[in-house]
Amino acid sequence: MVMDAKKIEEGKVQTRNLGEEWEGWKGEKREDTSEGKSLFLAIGSFVVLLLDLLIIGFTYMISPRLASWHSFLPLVAWTIVTIVILMTIVWMTQIILTAVTGKNFLFLSNPLKYLFDIVFEGSFKISKFLGISKDRLGNSFVKSYNEMSRATKRHESDEKLLILLPRCLTKEQIKEITSLKERYPIEIHVVSGGELARRKIKESRPTAVIGVACERDLVSGIRDVGRKISLIGIPNKRPDGPCQNTVIEIKELIDAIEFYVGPPSQEEERSEELKWL
Repeated sequence: MVMDAKKIEEGKVQTRNLGEEWEGWKGEKREDTSEGKSLFLAIGSFVVLLLDLLIIGFTYMISPRLASWHSFLPLVAWTIVTIVILMTIVWMTQIILTAVTGKNFLFLSNPLKYLFDIVFEGSFKISKFLGISKDRLGNSFVKSYNEMSRATKRHESDEKLLILLPRCLTKEQIKEITSLKERYPIEIHVVSGGELARRKIKESRPTAVIGVACERDLVSGIRDVGRKISLIGIPNKRPDGPCQNTVIEIKELIDAIEFYVGPPSQEEERSEELKWL
């Protein structure tokens, strides 16, 4: 599940435990993976376009054979193809509008569950062909997914929020994040990988999850549980490379927490202020 790896940096050899998503990393120069939602949405739209063109091409090729069976069959086939293509266009438009505006335009029956199967795999294959790193595309995907997750979330009166942190966060940040339990009704766990994260979700049975991790782990987690439970992913920053001394913007985490459970009460705020006096 984890392995030892070496990174040569400034003449020093450092060792670290790499998560399973980083196996094979050889200490390459770190990359700024911060990316807007437009990258994933553009490539995803291209995937849908390719799919539609393949359907049109296939129908064109079989039309003569259909006509040999009955003259009416090509018309039936093209009518079905037209309906399917219109549905894919409407479906992708819903996703784009929801991701861009943060409002729920997903009026067809749960199109989120098809996002992974139809667009996800194709997008990552095309990005690899274009030389776009999976971390940049993953960052864009997570941001797009977060907007859709927020837009489609139905808040519950007894929201149970679980926050999963990676072991690679700095000790200072883990301590700072853990202290948020005094202000918000949240459950926090530090996990060492996707398998343990899934186990914690199964044990806690939360109504919502906030996951902090690298893009690779977040994408994997969204694919595993994103269709079953409301989830927001927060990508970490990796100034020293993966799986070591990573950090996040605390404000981004607090915004996600307050989206689910609301701001702390005035009494909790006063209690927190008194602790610092």
